[in-house]
Amino acid sequence: MVRAISRGADSRLRLFSGMLMDNDSSGDKADQNRPPSLDEFSERLDRMRGTGEEPPSQKSASAWGRAMRISSDLLAGVIVGCLLGFGLDYWLGTKPLFLLVGMAVGFAAGFRNMMRTLKQDSGDSSDG
Repeated sequence: MVRAISRGADSRLRLFSGMLMDNDSSGDKADQNRPPSLDEFSERLDRMRGTGEEPPSQKSASAWGRAMRISSDLLAGVIVGCLLGFGLDYWLGTKPLFLLVGMAVGFAAGFRNMMRTLKQDSGDSSDG
C-alpha cells in the first residue's frame, strides 16, 4: 500500500518536472537530453505561476490597516466626547448630564470621521 502511494506521488512529480523542464525546441537527441539552462527554467516557471496583481497577504494587510483606522476614528470620537462631558460635569456639578451629551456628540463626530475616511478610501481605490 505504501509503495502504491509513493508510486503515485512519484509519477505526479515526474509529470510536473517534465512540464517545467519540457524542451519546446525540436532539436536532435543530444539537445533533448541536456537539461535546460537556469534562465529557460526560470522563464517557464514564471509562465506557469502567472502574474498576479498583488499577493493576498498584502491585500489582507491593507484591509486590516483600513479597518483599524476606521475603528480608531470612531473610538477616538467617543472617548474625547466622554472625557469632555465628564470634565464639564465635574466643573459644573451636573453629574450625568454632560457625560451623556458628550458621549452622543463624540459618537456623532466619530461617525462623521469614519464616513469621511471611507469616502476618501473609496475615492482613492477608484482612481488607481
